[in-house]
Amino acid sequence: MELKLVEMEDKDIPVFKKEIQEAFQKGFEVVFGPTEKIILPEVDIDQSLNTKGAIAYKAVLDKKLVGGAVVVINEKTQHNDLHLIYVKHDHQTKGIGKLMKKEIKI
Repeated sequence: MELKLVEMEDKDIPVFKKEIQEAFQKGFEVVFGPTEKIILPEVDIDQSLNTKGAIAYKAVLDKKLVGGAVVVINEKTQHNDLHLIYVKHDHQTKGIGKLMKKEIKI
């Protein structure tokens, strides 16, 4: 299993937003049941994406998009701060999140 984190281009952002919201929503509803509330509002995603030093990555496994992350890197300290991470709902519980964190060096 080879996971690659690839820096997103602007054209990737709409898909990222849709999929991260879907993953958060489904994850919440599995535990707490259905809700009308949006668990991860787009404004929160935009805030992370627009943070100084933020880099958005898509997680690709065997040429398939399986997740993504927003990492903020402090150039001075080289410390990575993980703002957002998700694994698509149908790919969860397979160790992908753990591989992503390892790759991000969290």
